[in-house]
Amino acid sequence: MLPHQQNIIKLMLLTEIPNYIQCKKISNLKNISFNKVYTNSCYITKSSVFIIEKKTRLKKKYIKEAIKKGAIAIITDEFIRNLSITQFVVFDIDLSLLNILKKIKSNKPLNSIAITGTNGKTSVVWYFSQILNYINIPVKSYGTLGYYINLKKKYSSQLTTPDFSTLYQTAYSSKKNLYSYIFEASSHALSQNRIKNFKTDTAALTNISRDHMDYHKDFKKYKEAKLKLFFNHLKENGYAILNDKIKGIEIIKNKLRKKVKIITFGMPKSDVSIIKDKKSVEISIFKKKYLIKTNLNSSIEFENLACAVACSLSINIKSTKILTILKKIINPPGRLQKVLNNNKNYNVFIDYAHTPEALKEVLISKTSNKKKPNIVFGCGGDRDKGKRKKMGRIANLYANRIYITDDNPRFEDSSKIRQSILKYCNSRALEIPDRKKAIIKAVNDLKKNETLIIAGKGHESFQIVKNISYPLDDYKVAIKVLKKKL
Repeated sequence: MLPHQQNIIKLMLLTEIPNYIQCKKISNLKNISFNKVYTNSCYITKSSVFIIEKKTRLKKKYIKEAIKKGAIAIITDEFIRNLSITQFVVFDIDLSLLNILKKIKSNKPLNSIAITGTNGKTSVVWYFSQILNYINIPVKSYGTLGYYINLKKKYSSQLTTPDFSTLYQTAYSSKKNLYSYIFEASSHALSQNRIKNFKTDTAALTNISRDHMDYHKDFKKYKEAKLKLFFNHLKENGYAILNDKIKGIEIIKNKLRKKVKIITFGMPKSDVSIIKDKKSVEISIFKKKYLIKTNLNSSIEFENLACAVACSLSINIKSTKILTILKKIINPPGRLQKVLNNNKNYNVFIDYAHTPEALKEVLISKTSNKKKPNIVFGCGGDRDKGKRKKMGRIANLYANRIYITDDNPRFEDSSKIRQSILKYCNSRALEIPDRKKAIIKAVNDLKKNETLIIAGKGHESFQIVKNISYPLDDYKVAIKVLKKKL
């Protein structure tokens, strides 16, 4: 189900629009109703209004697509000739969009929470959503995995963070809104001002390490994009959830303290921390310590769970309630997801790790008694080329057997991508271009009590070559081979 398929928006007549937006010109005005407004032509269906700026690249293509899909009107800031449908030419696109959205969906969520960071966003959203759901607090979430209501998937997402109109219409309601709304805020969305003036009660920063250098060009700009969430979108007196492990975090804290409250996680001294020893798992919440039972067992999972707990505290959920349901929390699809849970002889995990830091963390987390895990991975094409060298070196240091394969090569020469990783693996990695064959080989090579991590794509069910997405699901391939092996 797409956002435009949820019949919870008030109907409004096109003739009412001029009451709420300032128009320079109106043409072909018709007295027909609409209940959906989108800035992305992909979402348009019958009875939709499409909003597009004059500076948008490929503007004519998107308008044509919107009309073909059933748009009944267009709002723009430049008159478009020869349009058969209603057209409103406005002075201010953003203000016009917001005013119409406020009219058709006026009720804000009970709480709005945004999660940003290089790694862990999806896991934190998933853990936090489970905490709320298990204590009967209605919850909506939007991120890499899609749009969910009370942990039930409604539709897949094209982007980690959607365009503003989709963000607003999934968060707000025309009726009384008792939902807490959690979403992933990507660096791209923050940099492009895709969130616009959407305000959050809580903003969380999982971590910051190298990623998306193809877009941001340098680490400083990437970090600045992430921090926009706190300085531009977090409400005054809201909560900033910050990882104490981040380099320079004290500087960020000092800048934020004047206008928001802070809850920290990630270190033993933090407000929330989870520590595991050989016999037990202990959570510390504002210096009070409790023993807990949990399905999670690695340092990455505990750090993400601590972040989710901190987010829960920020919206006034009592720690006593949180503690009762931590034993129910499980990982999201494609995040340290075990293939065949009841199998104890062969440990195979699917993970989304596609950055140097994430790959290092996942390999270390699955190293036990100095026994390193095996790894299948590659690097995406038309993306940050600098991380390939780092990921090759990390695999060489922290993995046992290494299988280098393809991971969405797109328009790049996949052989060159693989070679740029392989030359930093000291010639001990096996190159298998076909990802399916690489997974089959790695699972078949697995010996009893060994661990294999299939990294990079997680929940994704496709492989992108040029501009075509071919079906490929790491989990489905692995489970089929593993079942034969048992």
